[in-house]
Amino acid sequence: MKKTFLLMLAILALASLGYAYSFGQNKVNYVQRDWAYLETMHFDIYFPADQEDFGRLAALMAEERYYYIKNVLKYPVVSRIPVIFYPSKNEFQTTNIIYPILSEGVGGFTESLKNRVVIPFEGSYTQLEELLTHELTHAYLNALDNRLVNTFRSLRPTSFPFWFSEGLPEYLSIGGEDSYNNMFILDMVVNDKLPSLDYISGYLAYRLGESILTYIGKTWGSDKVSEFFYAVRAMGSLEDATKKVFGMEFTELESRWRYQLKRDYFPVINTHSIPEEAYDKRSFSDKDGSYFNLAPRFSPDGSRYVYFSDQGARYSIWAAGSWGLSPAKKVITGESTPAMEEFYYFRSNLSWFPDNRRIAFASKTALGDRINILDVDTGTILQKIEIPQLSAIHEVDVSPDGTKIAMAAQSGMQADLFIYDIASGFVTRLTDDSYMEMQPRFSPDGRMLAYSAERQTIGEADGYFAAMTTDIYTIEIDSRSQLQRTYDDAKCSKPFWDKSGKRIIYLSDQGGVSNLQVLDLESGRRAAVAPTLCGIYSADISSDEENMVLSVYFKGAWNIYLGDNPLPDLQYQDYLAAQPVNDRPDLLESVNLGLLDNYGKRPRVLIPREHRARNADIRRPFFGELYYPEEMYKPAEINYEWDQKPDSIGTRIPTIKAYKPKFHLDSLWGGLAYSSAVGAVGNLELGLSDLMGNHGIGINLGIAGKLENSNILLTYLYLKHRADYGVGLYNLFDEAYYRRLTNNPEHDYFRTRQRETGIYLLYRYPFNRFWRLDFENRLYQWEYHQDSWQWNSSYTEGEWINDTYPLNNPWEPISDLVYSPGISIVHDNALYGSTGPLVGWRGTYSIRKSFAKDGMDFLTNYFDLRSYSLFSRRYAWANRLIGGISTGGNPQRFDLGGYYGVRAYDGDLSGEKKLMYSTELRFPFFDYIDMAFPLPLGLSNIRGAAFMDLGAVWDRNSDFRGMRDGKLDDLHMGYGFGPRLNMGYFVLKFDVAWLTDLSRVSKPYYYLSLTEDF
Repeated sequence: MKKTFLLMLAILALASLGYAYSFGQNKVNYVQRDWAYLETMHFDIYFPADQEDFGRLAALMAEERYYYIKNVLKYPVVSRIPVIFYPSKNEFQTTNIIYPILSEGVGGFTESLKNRVVIPFEGSYTQLEELLTHELTHAYLNALDNRLVNTFRSLRPTSFPFWFSEGLPEYLSIGGEDSYNNMFILDMVVNDKLPSLDYISGYLAYRLGESILTYIGKTWGSDKVSEFFYAVRAMGSLEDATKKVFGMEFTELESRWRYQLKRDYFPVINTHSIPEEAYDKRSFSDKDGSYFNLAPRFSPDGSRYVYFSDQGARYSIWAAGSWGLSPAKKVITGESTPAMEEFYYFRSNLSWFPDNRRIAFASKTALGDRINILDVDTGTILQKIEIPQLSAIHEVDVSPDGTKIAMAAQSGMQADLFIYDIASGFVTRLTDDSYMEMQPRFSPDGRMLAYSAERQTIGEADGYFAAMTTDIYTIEIDSRSQLQRTYDDAKCSKPFWDKSGKRIIYLSDQGGVSNLQVLDLESGRRAAVAPTLCGIYSADISSDEENMVLSVYFKGAWNIYLGDNPLPDLQYQDYLAAQPVNDRPDLLESVNLGLLDNYGKRPRVLIPREHRARNADIRRPFFGELYYPEEMYKPAEINYEWDQKPDSIGTRIPTIKAYKPKFHLDSLWGGLAYSSAVGAVGNLELGLSDLMGNHGIGINLGIAGKLENSNILLTYLYLKHRADYGVGLYNLFDEAYYRRLTNNPEHDYFRTRQRETGIYLLYRYPFNRFWRLDFENRLYQWEYHQDSWQWNSSYTEGEWINDTYPLNNPWEPISDLVYSPGISIVHDNALYGSTGPLVGWRGTYSIRKSFAKDGMDFLTNYFDLRSYSLFSRRYAWANRLIGGISTGGNPQRFDLGGYYGVRAYDGDLSGEKKLMYSTELRFPFFDYIDMAFPLPLGLSNIRGAAFMDLGAVWDRNSDFRGMRDGKLDDLHMGYGFGPRLNMGYFVLKFDVAWLTDLSRVSKPYYYLSLTEDF
C-alpha cells in the first residue's frame, strides 16, 4: 500500500478555493506515544518507548522470521527494512504512515514506497508471529526486487497474479495448516464453487493462493515453490514459468491441484451433514446480501436470541424469536455512530442480563473501547462503561445475578481476564501473564469462568510461538485456581455451560472442521456432537436445554441455524483428567532475549572486480577499438557471508534509541517545457514525510515565465496529535481571455489577470470518526488587472497593453489585503462500494467571511448533503443537495457546469446563489467481460449509474424564473447514464448525458473521468 501524501497536499489546495471542502472519515489520535527503535542486521524495529522488552522480543522475532523466509527464497536482502509495531489494534488503525483510514479487517500492511512493515499487537504472540511472517514476506520481496534488478539485468519485477502475491506470504506464514483458512476451501469444493484462479480476487485469493502453493510444496517440496516464484519473475509469464518448472501448462497444474482438493475433502461429505439437514436455517444470506451472521446468544428465558449481522452492509445487532414466527429485527445499527464506530468482527460477542431485556457488548470508539448496555426492546443504549486502563475489550459475559461483567481484554502487552463490578465500577484482574486468554463464560452459579487460552504447545514448528494451540480452561473467581480441561492437538475455543454447570460445550477443529464437543466435568469423559459442514463459528444452548442456536459457515457465508438440543444422545469416551496451571512458567520466560545480541547491524561487503589491462590503438586514443574481457561486463559480486545466521555475539550489539523524525521523499513528479511566448514552463510536485507520517511537507511548483506569474504552493502538516495543524505559503496566478465582436478585420481581445499571494493556516479537530470541525485562515494580497490587445495597422500582429480597458483607456488595477477566516462542520459515515459510496450519509456546512477595504469583503454560506441507500443487495440510490449564497461588496460566484454540476450543461453561467439536486441509481452493469480480440482481456465488476441533475445559479431573487411557458428557464436539467470500473488507484467513468428544458432534448454530451461517484 502506498502512502498517498499528495492527498494531504490536496486538502490544503482545495481549502484555498474559498468554499471548497473535503469529505472523508477521521483518524483520532487520542493516545500520545513516544517511540524507540532498535537496529538489527536487517531491520529497524520501532516500538513504544515504554515497552523495551517487547521491542527486543519483536526484533528477535523479526530476525528469526527473516532466516525462515530466506531458507525458502534463498537470496538475502541488502536494503534495510523498517518494521513498526503498534501496541493495540486501535492505535494501529489511526496510524499516519498511510493516509487512508484502516478498517477492522486490515490485520497489518506493508507500504511499498519506503517498504515499511506496520503491525499491531492484539494480545496473541502466535498471531503476531504469523502476521509478522506474512508482512515480512512482502517486504522481503520488495527489497529483493531492488537487488535483483541491479544484479541480474534479465530479471525485472513482474506483476504477479494477486493469488500468487498474497498466497506466497500466506504459504510461508501458515502453510495450509490452519483449519479456519481451509474452511473456505472445503466449502468451495463440496459446493462445487471452486473458481478458476484467473477470475479470483479479494479475500478468497489469499486462501486459494495459499492452497495451490501448499499443494506444490507438499508434492514437489518447498524448493519448487521458490523455483516457481523466480521463474515467473524472470520470464514474466505464468504459463511459460509453469512449463519451465513443472513441464506442463498451467491449466494442467491447476487441474491436478483441484483433483487433490477433491481427494482431501470429498470424504468429509460422508461423515458430516450439511447444516440444513441437521438444523433449521434462520438467516438467509443468499437473499438479504449478508455475509456475517455471527455470535448468536439465547435470552435467559429462551424466547429469543440476538446476534451480529451485516445485513444492509453495516455490522449491527439483530434479534429474532426462537419459534421463528416473525422475521428478525435490527435492534441497533452499528458502524455509523460515535458510540459504535466499529466492532471486532471475530472477537465481539453479546451477553444477556437476567431480566431478558438488556444485553452487554463491547464496541470501538474514537477514544477507546467501551462496554455498552443496550435495551433490546427500545434499541437504546442505557449505559456506556469506560475502562481507561484497558487498550482493547473483546469478549464480555454478564454474571448470572447481573452484577458483574467478565471481560477478555488487553492491558499493555498482555491479553488477560478481568471482572467489572457494575455497582462500584471496580475492575478486578483475574489473570496476569503473557498467555492470551479469551472468551470467558460464567458458570450457572457464578463461581467459575470457562475460557480458552493459548498455553499448550504441540509438536515442533518454525518460530517461537507457532507450535502453540488453544485449549479450554476454568478459573475459580475467588481462589484464582485454574485448571486445564482439554489437551488436544486441535484448537479448542468458545466454551459455554449447560444449565447444571457440570458440562462444558466448546468448539474443536479436530478432524479439520470446527464442530461441537462436550466435556463432562464430573466424569472427565468427552463426547462429540454430530459434525456438520463447513465450520461452526459459535453456538449457545437455551436455559431449558430444548434448543441450540449456531452460526455456521456454508455456501460462502455465515448463517444462523436453530435446532434441538443434541446433548442427551451423545456417546461419551474416556478423556484426560484436568490439571492445574497456576505454577507453569510465563510464556516469555522460554524466549532468550540475549540472542538478540547476535543480530547486531553489520556492513555489506562488496568484492571489487578485477581490472585487466585494456588493449587500445594509440593512434586513435579516443575512438580506438578497446578490448574488454568478458568479466568486465559482470556486475560486482556481493559477499553474502555477512548474511549467514549468526551464532555468536557480533561487534555491534543492538541498543535502544529514541525515535527522532527524519524526512524522506514520498513522491516526486513533474515536467518541463519551453515556450517562446512565456519562456520556460514546468511543474514539479514532491512530498516528504517522516517515518511515522506525523510530519508532512508538500511542494508544488508551477513555473510559467516570470516567478510572480507562477503557481507556487508550499505546505506543512503536523498530524501527531488529535488535532491536525497545517500551514501553507502560496502564490496563485490566473489569466482569462475573451473577445468582443467588431466591424474591424479582427475582433478586439481582452484579458484579466488575477494574483493571490498569502499564507494559509488549517486547524482540523475530529470529534470522532464521523464528525470533525475544520477552521481555516487565509491572509493574502489580491490583485486584479484588465488588459487590452493592440493590433498593428495591418491586423497581423499585436501586443498586450497592460492595465488598459478598453484600448487606450487606462484601467486602475484593483489591489487589496484580505483576511478570510472560514469554519466548516463535516460528517461522513458512508460505506464504499467499488466505485463510490453505497450506504450512509455525508454532509458539510461551511461559512467563510472576508475582511477587506474598498468593497472587497464577502460572506459565503455553503452546504452539501449526500445520502446513500442500499437496497436489493447490489443496488443503491444516491442523492445530493447543494446550496450556497454569497453576499458583500465582492461576493463569490458559483458555477453550474462541469462534471460535479449539471451534467450536459456546457454554459459558463455563474451566480451569487446556487441550488442543485442530483439523484443516481447505481447498479451492477457487467459482472464479467471476457474479450479474445483484439487483446485477451477480462474485466470484472463493471458497475453502472443512471442519473438526473437539476440546478440553477442566479444573483437577484426578483429576476429568477424557474420555468416559463411550461419550459425550464433559469433551472437547468441534465440526465444520462454510464458505466464505471475500479482500476485500483482511480475509478474510470464514461457518461452520456442530455440537457432538456422539458420540451426538447439536446444532443448527447460525453464525459470521461477518473473520479469516484459523488
